[in-house]
Amino acid sequence: MRGRVLHYDAGFSVINDCYNSNPVALAAMVEILVHTPASGRRILAAGEMLELGPSSSELHRAAGRDAAASGTISWIIGVQGDSESFVRGAIEAGHPARRAKFIGSSAEAAAFLADLLAPGDLMLVKGSRGVKMERIVEALDARFTRSSGAPAASVGRGSSKERG
Repeated sequence: MRGRVLHYDAGFSVINDCYNSNPVALAAMVEILVHTPASGRRILAAGEMLELGPSSSELHRAAGRDAAASGTISWIIGVQGDSESFVRGAIEAGHPARRAKFIGSSAEAAAFLADLLAPGDLMLVKGSRGVKMERIVEALDARFTRSSGAPAASVGRGSSKERG
């Protein structure tokens, strides 16, 4: 679950980076999302970054502002807890509020995102293990078929094997 790119027959792709998260790791993966070619929308589903201490809310807000600064992410979704500040920060930085959403749990986010994705879209799924962002990928796997052929690649990690 570290930077693994999954392709689906429905025509969208997912960068699965659900293993863990912190502000630096999130920023690095957002850069990958922004610079990876996609014919459709770029969607960021960012789960709460756990164990950030008393400055957690402000760190989430700053990460949201940074994510929005690229101007190329179509949807910014925050999942659980302090990721509400992440969404608020993105909106403060100019991301359209109609394409920013806070969702209380990964299960609810899975249902929303499964209906949102369209051919050509590229989505990054990132979050701390305790948020269980892998539920989003599991829901997609239950609803859509992964493309066969070449094995899924990893981005920015040098390995296509999932760890964790």
